[in-house]
Amino acid sequence: MKQQSSIDSAKERVPSFCARYELFVKRLENESSSSSTIYNYGYNLARICLHHGRLPEAITPEEYTEYYNMLLKKRSSGSHMKHAVYAVRKYFKLFGMPCPLAANLRIPETRSLPVVLSQREIAELLRALVDLREKASVGLAYDTGMRKAEIMSLCLCDLDFDRVVIHIRDGKGRKDRYVPFSVNMRKVMRAYLKAYRPVEYVFERGKRMPMGRDCLSDVLARAVERTDIVKHVNTHVLRHSYATHMLEFGMDIRHIQQWLGHKRLQTTAGYLNIAETHYDQRWVGPTDLIFPVKA
Repeated sequence: MKQQSSIDSAKERVPSFCARYELFVKRLENESSSSSTIYNYGYNLARICLHHGRLPEAITPEEYTEYYNMLLKKRSSGSHMKHAVYAVRKYFKLFGMPCPLAANLRIPETRSLPVVLSQREIAELLRALVDLREKASVGLAYDTGMRKAEIMSLCLCDLDFDRVVIHIRDGKGRKDRYVPFSVNMRKVMRAYLKAYRPVEYVFERGKRMPMGRDCLSDVLARAVERTDIVKHVNTHVLRHSYATHMLEFGMDIRHIQQWLGHKRLQTTAGYLNIAETHYDQRWVGPTDLIFPVKA
């Protein structure tokens, strides 16, 4: 049985949350917020309301401080803390109420490196995909480095088989961009479209309805279970792996920045800390030189 989401739990357990949440979402949509932004705001707001059992306006500044201190003690990531803080600030802004959060609320910076699959692990994962729909959705996520929300909203008209590029519309930061996809992926996509015949979206759960938010994650999780991969793998790990491998293949970092949709080159440059860019040979450590290892 699938676990109930925090948002659904808050609708059931927190008085008046359901109506307030629907209005919050409507106002975010009026601002043209992306689906991922709306989900992240809603999820974090629901978590806070579930913790206190009340709507945000009924929670005191001291209780907010206690909640964020709890997250800090749990060593929550900077990204998690940021979303938890921004969700509350956005809520009070949209409803025209003074925000109870301190202006200088501390959000920790995280410098942890992302999980990345090796090229061998990616090959193993791709071989574990069962049918054309799995091969098309998971394969495209890795082959292009697209975000999950971008794959969900991908329309048939966004696939350009002649130029072998995909038009990503309204990506993060409300920006459009083009990303190339491989010749192999073009063959898979053509076979998938011929077999499944979607009407509007590339991946549909019903006629003219995009796939559900958890569909790609579920497909990926099942595929990982069929491999020997022990790393924690989610859809964003495929994006990290794509960026890392492109650097390892010698691709220009500015092209990768453009394809990933990064605003700052510094963000893309972070993958240089992971990529094994050693030109013609793998790195040789000092003990390898002292005690040569036979291949």
